[in-house]
Amino acid sequence: MFLRPDVHGVAVGPDAVLLDVGADAYHCLPGGGEIIASLTTIGVRAGDPGVTALADGHLLTRDPEGRSRRPLPPLPIRSIIHERPAACLLSDVAPALRALVGIQRARRRGGLLPYLRSERRHVAGDSTDSVEAARRFWTLMPYLPIEGECLVRSALLMRFLHARGLDADWVFGVRLHPFAAHCWVQSGDVCLNDDVERLTAYTPIFAAGEGCS
Repeated sequence: MFLRPDVHGVAVGPDAVLLDVGADAYHCLPGGGEIIASLTTIGVRAGDPGVTALADGHLLTRDPEGRSRRPLPPLPIRSIIHERPAACLLSDVAPALRALVGIQRARRRGGLLPYLRSERRHVAGDSTDSVEAARRFWTLMPYLPIEGECLVRSALLMRFLHARGLDADWVFGVRLHPFAAHCWVQSGDVCLNDDVERLTAYTPIFAAGEGCS
């Protein structure tokens, strides 16, 4: 048996944390750190310890499609948020407004999936372009009438980048004792919307974007 394709898991010490993207829910499996890698590679038998609880929670599948996952990006080592603001371009305004409208619609629908669904224009751009666009975006951010936690801020930035034909990795991380979840946007080893010191407390569990599934 394997994790469902929309369920992602990671070992945090001896335990495991799972994110069910479709249900917008996190699950903790005490002592499950050793089997979590097998659930996304070689699979596990239905009778193995710890598997029954996951199967009862409808988190598993017999379809090996769940193995096709790209590696998660490493934690970023630097951030742009304390750098000198970049002057925004007139051409940034329309993408920012489109991103804002998209986030407002996602909020009304609820759950994680509406935030993840974002159309990207097919325009070539590399990681340097994404970093520079993000720097300009934070100059615009105070003028956008929206507030929210890391999910909203990251989704807004991702939609802005997509509207400009760019991409980045939108990373979700977890920690235990106490449990907490967080997300941020990074391009390569550069975080585009958070302090890297804060992120060291989190273990990446899922990423959406250019380098990840």
